[in-house]
Amino acid sequence: MKSATNENPFSNRAIWLYAVAFVFYATNHMLIIALPFFSQTMGAGRSEIGIIMGSYMFVSMFLRPVAGAVVDRFGSKNIFMIALVLNAIVLVSYTAESLWAFAVMRALQGAILAFFSMTVHLLIMDLLSDKVRGQGLSLLSLASMLPYTFVPALVLFMKNQVTITEMLLLFAGLGFINIFLGIRLFLVLGNRGMNKKKKAEEPLTEEGKRKAIKALVFPSLVMLLASIVFCVAPTFMPLYLESQGLDTAPLYFLVETGVLILIRFFGRKHIPSSASFPKGLLILLIVCFTLSPALLALSLSTPVLLAAAVCNGLALSLLYPTLMTYISFVVPEKVRGYSIGWFIAAADFGTSSGAFVMGWLADAFTYRGMLAAAAGIGAFALLLTLLQRRQKAVTS
Repeated sequence: MKSATNENPFSNRAIWLYAVAFVFYATNHMLIIALPFFSQTMGAGRSEIGIIMGSYMFVSMFLRPVAGAVVDRFGSKNIFMIALVLNAIVLVSYTAESLWAFAVMRALQGAILAFFSMTVHLLIMDLLSDKVRGQGLSLLSLASMLPYTFVPALVLFMKNQVTITEMLLLFAGLGFINIFLGIRLFLVLGNRGMNKKKKAEEPLTEEGKRKAIKALVFPSLVMLLASIVFCVAPTFMPLYLESQGLDTAPLYFLVETGVLILIRFFGRKHIPSSASFPKGLLILLIVCFTLSPALLALSLSTPVLLAAAVCNGLALSLLYPTLMTYISFVVPEKVRGYSIGWFIAAADFGTSSGAFVMGWLADAFTYRGMLAAAAGIGAFALLLTLLQRRQKAVTS
């Protein structure tokens, strides 16, 4: 039986895990902003910078299902610490200040991300009771995205104040700080996370495997389609607004980010934390991310722009933790990591492929045509959800 503290998504252990996730993602996002500048200083061209930066998500996307299977086999607690140690070693290796080193280390960080993100998701599920699992996943997602609100400005300020070597040493220092944070959590976890290994050794029946795959397909497909739509705003909105002589892009992203943070924190209690199919909430969220590009395709006036930002922020805030929570209940625990790996890989693939597809559509049919296509993708996701039936949890 779980202790009473596990009914609280703000228990000491949970907060410590949020802190580790926050530092990990903050450091990684600092590199996303800083490495292109460093690479350019060392003579890299645009294509070389693209290869260096693209290897991170490319490697992570393909390794996520593998990472999930490994975590299921050896336990989230152990893999969690290994990922933190390897991340610190990689951060130190950046100080070689070589383009080859940057490319190799960035790819290795993508591999580490695949394992780290898997372990923190599974650990928060193990730390908290089923009743508040959805809240924990929402808060964990909030901790991982908070760095995106302030890190770009911080790095852009720092790059003119310190040398490349000094900034890389700072990143390495953050990596070692996270090891110490992780060790404390590792010690207080005790035997938690080790039960995954034992359960993974019990074979899953063929019928169980078939049902698990069936239960995973729908949420992964919806997340893939949503990620394609979500990538439109950060990739193309500034370019579209600028082409129309407007400078309202900062306002759009400020409102969207504000809504995302507020709803992810205060709306976490509305995420269903059970095996019940969250059809009503999903329909609302899909309508929101469908309305956002549809509104922008019709008008770029400030009121419409703000409405689109609110809709997109609302969908961004709750869709991922809602689907993640649902998956955690309907797939067998012994393959939960593997299943979550495929789900996150689908989201990554939607983000990476969406930028390419939407860019092609913008070239072929203008930005308005691209936004209309994004709304069409959202409508298709809505239709799938309306037709979807409740899945039963798979136990064997």
